[in-house]
Amino acid sequence: MKRIKQLIFIVILGLLISPFFQSVIAVGQIDVYFFHSITCLNCADMEEFLLDLEDDHPEMNIIYYEIGDSANYALFTEVTDTFELATTTPTVVIGGLAFQGFNSQIEVDIEDTLLKYSDGDYVDITAKIINGEAILDSDFDELTRTTVDLPIIGEVDLETVSLFTGAILLGFVDGFNPCAMWVLIFLIGMLVNLKDRKRMWIIGFTFLVTSGLAYFILMFAYLEISKELLSSVLWFRYLIGLFAFVFGSYNIFKYFKNRKKEVGCEVTSDSQRKKMIERIKDIVKKQNLFIALIGVILLALTVNIIELACSAGLPLLFTQILSYNDLSSSSEFMYIGIYIIFFMIDDVIIFIIAMLTMKVT
Repeated sequence: MKRIKQLIFIVILGLLISPFFQSVIAVGQIDVYFFHSITCLNCADMEEFLLDLEDDHPEMNIIYYEIGDSANYALFTEVTDTFELATTTPTVVIGGLAFQGFNSQIEVDIEDTLLKYSDGDYVDITAKIINGEAILDSDFDELTRTTVDLPIIGEVDLETVSLFTGAILLGFVDGFNPCAMWVLIFLIGMLVNLKDRKRMWIIGFTFLVTSGLAYFILMFAYLEISKELLSSVLWFRYLIGLFAFVFGSYNIFKYFKNRKKEVGCEVTSDSQRKKMIERIKDIVKKQNLFIALIGVILLALTVNIIELACSAGLPLLFTQILSYNDLSSSSEFMYIGIYIIFFMIDDVIIFIIAMLTMKVT
């Protein structure tokens, strides 16, 4: 009788603690939950990828859920609600991470996740949902990308890419912009005629500082859009890439076609240029310095909008690189700041030389 009671106690204890062992997984088998649909366009590609991946990762245990089944769909909606995702397929859940859609970057991310979980413990959120356990904030994992898969270029190791160097080079190239340079040159010409060195420095640096701050804000907005939209919506990223490729090719073609001619900014029309010239003249002639500064601030904001039409691709490219690196807010500010410094450096040099020599060349 005593042995029977002991046996019953062991069985009950096992039933009580078994869900825990199903949820908190030690090194060994890794359950990969694959939610798919017969109407899904990319599900077959995802399944083929997972099966190929299984050959190299025997610890994988693929669990299929066809969401046409009502029970599977109920679990699917609960899982997507838990991860705050849309109910779209294919969806793959591994431990505390979920992946939706199918592309080369998701392939890299899934394999990186398997390698990460192969070396340590993790929480299986889907198992906890199936067992009716409470989901904790600490159960969710964060995806730390070590590589990205870029079109044409292929896989890039983020740790070998210097963001500092990228910020310097892209910012410096972006700074040589004819759509803004002519405005600065004309403004310098008007300021030189003032013969008031103090007023010249104040108005000129107000224009430069406002331009830098406006561009900084626009790039930070790009970064937030990139993190929320560009990284997850594949077709939008390719659309931007296609636009940049076509626009760049068109400009190279025009360069070779018109290389013997004087060609400047073609975003602004002659009438718009004339209006801007008159505005600059009016700003410089203002007797009241405060009113002149307001005018030059508005001028700088207008010029930055024009610049975006000339070189939107470079800020988009750099902010996309930042979003892939999953940086802290302070690091994002720092790298965008470095970009802006080198973006403005050519304008600052031209302005300082002109002010010191009292000439415009």
